[in-house]
Amino acid sequence: MTSSTLRRFRHRRAPASSRQQISRAQRWKYRGASLLITAAILGFWELLPRTGLVSEIVLPPLHEVITALGLLLQQSTFYGHLAVTLREIMGGFLAGTIIGLVGGIGLAVWQPVKQVTYPYVVGFQAIPKIVFAPLFIAWFGYGEGSKVVMGIAIAFFPVLINTLVGLESVPTDSVKLMRSLRATSLQIFRKVSFPHALPLIFAGIKQALTYAVIGALVGEFVGASAGLGYLLDSYNYQLRIDYVFALIVVLAAIGAALYFIVEWLDNRLIYWREQ
Repeated sequence: MTSSTLRRFRHRRAPASSRQQISRAQRWKYRGASLLITAAILGFWELLPRTGLVSEIVLPPLHEVITALGLLLQQSTFYGHLAVTLREIMGGFLAGTIIGLVGGIGLAVWQPVKQVTYPYVVGFQAIPKIVFAPLFIAWFGYGEGSKVVMGIAIAFFPVLINTLVGLESVPTDSVKLMRSLRATSLQIFRKVSFPHALPLIFAGIKQALTYAVIGALVGEFVGASAGLGYLLDSYNYQLRIDYVFALIVVLAAIGAALYFIVEWLDNRLIYWREQ
């Protein structure tokens, strides 16, 4: 390769490098703005109760919430409640995801089944799931099983609908090309349809994860003898609002951690997607 060719190559590469630098600078700018907004929110949180504009019963000062969080984490019984809620969340999430994935694939592959059952699926989704909580308690008891079932009832639908939409949105030309190469229906599904639908499927999985957290907590609010929802309800009844906010922080951390794990899997598995 001659020196003139190298210069032309470097000249062509420069704009991409510049764009990457600009993009990196923008990301740091956005992160800095997010940190400033977070600091402002936390500052207002600390100042509002101190100035008397908001009652401490409604919004305890930030330092009291941090103290309550530290005391909560020192309680040995807290981790038993945490383990119960985590099992309920993961049980509802994993089972709901599997049911939604299998159901979405089934409805996409067998159109007669979709025509018969899809209206019932949509009708079930239209019912507010909180009305099922007392029934699930009556059917499955006050243990973890009823909360897992509640999580499944809430979490399965976004995975199902995203799987269905993703599989039905496969470009027709891609399918025709595979058929011209004498590919079987299973090969078309494995090599074209399913990879094409994966981004939408993961979007539904992320949504299902947040719904599973809601399902577990709703079930614990209705009836439970253990779990973070049970603790939160108990502290709220005692007007220990600082502990209530501390538990909200814990639940937010759990939800964020699980979400970012799924996000990491999304980025690792769908490596061909443009970022």
